[in-house]
Amino acid sequence: MLISVQPHLHFGGAERQTVLLSNVLQRRGADPAVVLHEATGGLLEELHPDIPVESLGLDDHLLTPLVARRLRRTLDDRFRGGEKSLVALHLWSSILAGALAERRDDDAFTFVYYEDLDPSEHARFIPMGRLKQRLVQQVFRRKDVVVANTNRVADAMVRVYGLETRPRVISPAVDLFALRAAAEGRQGPAEPRVRPLKVATVGSLVPLKGLDVVYEGLLASGLECEWHVVGEGPLRGWLDGLPADGPVVVRAYGGHPRPYEVVGDADVLVHGSHSEALGLVLLEAIGSGVPVVSAAAMGPTEIRDLLGNRPDILSLFPVGDVAGLALALKERATTLDRTPGLAEMQDYIQRYSIEATADDWAELAAEHGCAL
Repeated sequence: MLISVQPHLHFGGAERQTVLLSNVLQRRGADPAVVLHEATGGLLEELHPDIPVESLGLDDHLLTPLVARRLRRTLDDRFRGGEKSLVALHLWSSILAGALAERRDDDAFTFVYYEDLDPSEHARFIPMGRLKQRLVQQVFRRKDVVVANTNRVADAMVRVYGLETRPRVISPAVDLFALRAAAEGRQGPAEPRVRPLKVATVGSLVPLKGLDVVYEGLLASGLECEWHVVGEGPLRGWLDGLPADGPVVVRAYGGHPRPYEVVGDADVLVHGSHSEALGLVLLEAIGSGVPVVSAAAMGPTEIRDLLGNRPDILSLFPVGDVAGLALALKERATTLDRTPGLAEMQDYIQRYSIEATADDWAELAAEHGCAL
């Protein structure tokens, strides 16, 4: 069994990955489970109904020892017995709780400490980030089973955390079949592209995601745009306060369990995040047949380097560079009619299939005597 542990299932990349992976394992006949600090979030409904969800009833960074005790009790009461299970800990608050809950020589569980974030940048964007990172550093240094979500994150963990061994890499991924089905369901008679340019952005409405850079870049491009923003967070008020009658018309959707349903109608997805370990929303856009313009953070750069330079599918601009984004947008706007077809774009990201990621987790489980 794979037991995924994290704070909640609000809309976010790490949360969406847990849902996708759990669902594909359930589809394969495995018995995944999810343990949440609090059973909240719009992605809960996306989990298959047969996947058990346990709530610790407490999501508070200041009460991590209590969260750890509840986690240990939940594991022992609900999941001990039968074959050995993997306990995958995602995001720093769950990693810290898991480190306190783990017992040496445990014959029922193998704890896996999974880094979803860019350790070289992320700490400066969250409250008490440096303190949390120092604590997490000690966990990663002392634990036996450490996994990174990308190669660049693995290298950064060695550099930033001072690890002696480079972590194993198991990449997040997307459900290409579901994305293809959704895209084909939208297909109708071919129509000429018209302006305004339809731009989509997906992510939490927080400073980390560079929404101000995206907006300023849209303005600087001189293009008439509809900016469709999918997400929730404290910057919603700023978003709602933007001019309603300018060259950039804002359409805000709030959180959405399947953001590709909105993105699929866009001409381009723009991602301005200052720190991004991978960028699941980029892959979902491409898998839906929508090209991407993204800030060249760690994850998007790795995607391009691994898959090959295809600016007609994925083009990058320097992080925080409004002028660079404006230029990339103008270049994309002149080539929209030459956007590759859905099959070609899905082929481009084939290595990020959720089926391959599930295989990697099954391999890790087998190595530690666990069966998914």
